[in-house]
Amino acid sequence: MRIVYVYLLDTMADWEHGYLLQALSLQSMAQKEKLIVQTIARVKAPIKTAGGMTLVPDKTLAEVDIHSAAALVLIGADTWLEKEQADILSLAAQFIENDILVAAICGATLGLADKGLLDDRKHTSNASFFLKMSANYKGSDYYREELAVYDKGIITASSAGSLLWAKRIIEQLDIYSDRTIGTWFDYFSTGEPAYYGELVASLQDEAKQQI
Repeated sequence: MRIVYVYLLDTMADWEHGYLLQALSLQSMAQKEKLIVQTIARVKAPIKTAGGMTLVPDKTLAEVDIHSAAALVLIGADTWLEKEQADILSLAAQFIENDILVAAICGATLGLADKGLLDDRKHTSNASFFLKMSANYKGSDYYREELAVYDKGIITASSAGSLLWAKRIIEQLDIYSDRTIGTWFDYFSTGEPAYYGELVASLQDEAKQQI
């Protein structure tokens, strides 16, 4: 199985990847368990999220197997400009060089901007001025006022764009049909029960195709 690596760091906004995890959990219903989620951190020690949860990573950065990786997911936090994030940002650059998806939301986009990874690709964030907190950021011409943007291997999103961000990630991971992705997004963006029924039916159809 390929691995979706989720980076843990103190003050991380633990709600921002909720839609993504929900979408990945549907693999069992579609009988398409191609991806697993593993959490990583600088060291194998508990971190405290912005929401007050204590999380313990599965692996350290040194234990990441890039050859088995499907994506690297970077969540917002207050610490993305601190020196301790240098290693994960270097790993993100390595993922990009190897054509492996990197997805960043909220404060994590500031980390990518500071590393220079957004200087030559379309991207978004919480606001254009937010990224200018980094003295190294030179990508303002590529900034887009959108909730989530994909370009050249990186998906970026505003803190208000977690649902669309998750959709863009799932699209790039290519594990569900367009119908499943569309009805999933329609259900969670509207709450309409009819879309839930369509989503379940689509997942059941995908499961039948695996038999």
